[in-house]
Amino acid sequence: MDEIPIGVLGVGRIGLFHCERIRSTPGLKLIAASSRSADLTTAARLRFGVKTYPSHEELIDDTTVQWLVIATTTDQHHRWALAALDNGKSLIIEKPIALSYGEALEIYDKAAAKGVKVLPHHSRRWDRDFLLVRRVVDEGLVGKAYRIESRRTSFSTGWAGWGAQGMANPWRLKKGYGGGMLNDWAPHLVDQLLVIARTRPVCVYAWLGGKVWTEEVDDHFWAELTFDGGLSCRVEASNNHRIPLPRWSVVGTKGTFHVRGEDTDSWNEGELRSEFYGVPETRHFDFSGPELTDAFYPAFVEAVRSSKELPITREQTLAVMRLIDRIKESAALGTSVPA
Repeated sequence: MDEIPIGVLGVGRIGLFHCERIRSTPGLKLIAASSRSADLTTAARLRFGVKTYPSHEELIDDTTVQWLVIATTTDQHHRWALAALDNGKSLIIEKPIALSYGEALEIYDKAAAKGVKVLPHHSRRWDRDFLLVRRVVDEGLVGKAYRIESRRTSFSTGWAGWGAQGMANPWRLKKGYGGGMLNDWAPHLVDQLLVIARTRPVCVYAWLGGKVWTEEVDDHFWAELTFDGGLSCRVEASNNHRIPLPRWSVVGTKGTFHVRGEDTDSWNEGELRSEFYGVPETRHFDFSGPELTDAFYPAFVEAVRSSKELPITREQTLAVMRLIDRIKESAALGTSVPA
């Protein structure tokens, strides 16, 4: 079958990540990239041997590009997504897909009107730790799960400068660029939790704070979520934890499951404590491997070639964005709000 022609709009650090994954995925053909930085376009052209454009508008006008990856800073996702949709491009958009539920809805509505598709880069749907936790819950290995805690806590100077310009422009610490830990990690953590919960959230109580790295945006957030049916959950992300907390904690009527790891970005130790016919039992799971699998793009290719539903649907994406909006609202009001 023909390869799917794809371009990358914005070849900063995350854009180059997408270029690498696209080049290594059978069924995809990286054909073009853009950046307003001459150094970045030159680097992409030499590294990948593709056409490069000094402006995003020129890439959007390239009729050979069928799918376009939006890999700019977060504040620019909505703008460039709408421009690309106007030109009939289908899109993969780096997370978060936009800065609000309203912006995300506008993107999906325009895509529907244009007859094209949109897929957010919720790549952690394929993380090994998440897949194991989902199995533990679905198979009832802890009985009926009633409390789930999902955290990503660390302390790293790399987070602040994670971008093409490094600490020359630590955009994740700046509100104008859509920075902050909530925008950085909530799309992943909330998406994973909604998949596991299989029911709708009904109440949110949240807190955001800029305590160590900046006061302009949050470097630590947490949200307590109550779901229909009584499931209680917590999502939390922080770059202020010099001693990381467990990545996952699941408490059920018959057991408890934790996921940890010596390396903050490699959660590969699972421990399940339960009872088997009244006898205490402890099981250990070792699922060592890279933090990020390469499964996102193969799943994308399979869906497009078979005309199946994309791996992350419109409804799922909008549910994530709606809940993130509620987290922001609760934190601003200092009280719980309906989900």
